[in-house]
Amino acid sequence: MRTAITTVFLLLLIAANSLGQDTPKESPKEPTGPGNSIPDNRSDVPSAGATDTPCLFDFERGEVPNCVRESTTGELFIAPQVLKELQFDSYGLAAVLSPKKGWMYVRRTGRVVVSGVPTMDNGADSFHDGLVRTVRNEKYGFANRKGQLVIPPVYDGAMNFQNGRATVCKGCRSTCFERECEHHLFKGGEWFQINTKGTVLARLHPNA
Repeated sequence: MRTAITTVFLLLLIAANSLGQDTPKESPKEPTGPGNSIPDNRSDVPSAGATDTPCLFDFERGEVPNCVRESTTGELFIAPQVLKELQFDSYGLAAVLSPKKGWMYVRRTGRVVVSGVPTMDNGADSFHDGLVRTVRNEKYGFANRKGQLVIPPVYDGAMNFQNGRATVCKGCRSTCFERECEHHLFKGGEWFQINTKGTVLARLHPNA
């Protein structure tokens, strides 16, 4: 009888000691902060660097530093802190002006899809028939909203599309329309009418 009581007492003592031991706890996770952030692979916007240039999307505010960023492959992006202040149209595009890069259209992701957009009425030239004028090496072409050069920049002057047709010229020159030179027009050279695929529809009379 004494042996049975002793055995029960020992079992109870072992159980009590077991309840007093700490159970293993999960090790704390690494904090996420400026020095320990988790990489975000959803965006390929390059970090700030020497290639950053200012931009101007609000004339009252003035130039915004570190706005336009250029990746190692030459792609242009708008910095996130600027991107959230832009007003996007129904196609998901917004116009941004860079003193160095000129007018450009950017997507909500921050990627610049069209650059080298001419100025029109103190703003970026707009899309007509789904295309916008763009200038490369002083030559005019047309790009769509995806940033694709639908019509290569081979013209010395170009007017916007209207009803599926645009007037373009080769060998023409840009001259001031008035003394203040706020507006320009193209003179001289050979003139053509093209469609939205870049096909020449007609040859027009020279514009002296």
